[in-house]
Amino acid sequence: MRIFVFLLLLFVFTPKAFAAENAYICPMHPHISGNEGDTCPICGMSLVPKMDKMQDGDSHESHGGKAPEGAFKIDPSYVQALGVKTAEVEHHTFGKNIRAYGKIAPSTRLEYAVDVRAKGWVVDLAVDALGDAVKKGDLLFTYYSPDLMRAQSDYLLNSRIGNAEQQLRLYGMDEKAIKELKKKGDFLEKTPFYATADGTVTELSVRKGSHVNEGGNIMALQDFSKLWVNVDVPLREAQFLSVGTNAKVIIPETGEDYETIIDFIHPVTDPKTRTVAVRLILDNPDGLLKPDTYVDVLFDAEPKSRLAVPAEAVLYSAMGAYVMENVRDGYFRPVMVETGITSNGLTEIKAGLTHGQNIVTSGQFMLDAESNLKGGMAAMGHDHGGMAEQPKQEASGHVH
Repeated sequence: MRIFVFLLLLFVFTPKAFAAENAYICPMHPHISGNEGDTCPICGMSLVPKMDKMQDGDSHESHGGKAPEGAFKIDPSYVQALGVKTAEVEHHTFGKNIRAYGKIAPSTRLEYAVDVRAKGWVVDLAVDALGDAVKKGDLLFTYYSPDLMRAQSDYLLNSRIGNAEQQLRLYGMDEKAIKELKKKGDFLEKTPFYATADGTVTELSVRKGSHVNEGGNIMALQDFSKLWVNVDVPLREAQFLSVGTNAKVIIPETGEDYETIIDFIHPVTDPKTRTVAVRLILDNPDGLLKPDTYVDVLFDAEPKSRLAVPAEAVLYSAMGAYVMENVRDGYFRPVMVETGITSNGLTEIKAGLTHGQNIVTSGQFMLDAESNLKGGMAAMGHDHGGMAEQPKQEASGHVH
């Protein structure tokens, strides 16, 4: 039975797989051959015209010139079947992508402590709950203090003496409260205290009727219209960052991102984590961003114009990086390159190519396989595509 099955398979596949005279082969499995319209029994791809030695050398006779050095020719229909796409080598402005993690925090520059400078009692609390929002000039609380009463008396009796008004300020009365005292012309038994800036109550240390000692804290206000993002960047990456470097803050839960720049880089390294603290500033006019939110941060370090190719165009072997150059008239050849950073889907080319050269961005793996079949690298003791021996070229295009 096994012998019968073997003979049957041999009868079915031998004419297509091993007939040397057939002119069509599988792009993925070149040892499979057949006739026009046939498909590969292994992968199902349509067979394409086979290239023979006569076809590979026809350029010299038909065009009256030499084939490009180190290049091999691919039939146009074969190129189309492989899905080969090309692009020019160009300069692009981009930098090194550095990814790190951060945490949103309130800005200490927008935090306001409301303290009293004379002992007394809180008479009324206009703002009496955490989270209450206030605007600059809103009444926060009223306060009774014997020391403040004496200071007001001195002011009313000696209003022409400049230091009397200054003494009121030293006791914590603001300009709005002093104007009320001037207008009334009499004691303000319940001295009003007003908000000096917009903010939200984040601390509340008293209740109505509380006694407060000199220097006692009443509340704290925080303006959340601008927030900080504190980011821990590995020391090996921090060397590429500077104040003003562009950054993108991404909120993982929502997918929203915000553009900003580095505001400050701490001069000291954390000895435990071997990271450097970097600070960003985010505008938050609508209050959508919340402190203590963890975020992803992407830095675009050292952006500049670089000679680059699409990252997928670069192939790698034991000899190094190389690309497939589209020379002309269906000729292709592998070219060794020296690569730099890879970012935003682009790979920097430091040497090996010049601006304007045409390289393969899709289908290069199959071209590489074809190069192997033609023995393109055999002379170099390698089996990953024939590398063209070219003078070393810097990214600027100068030959050394």
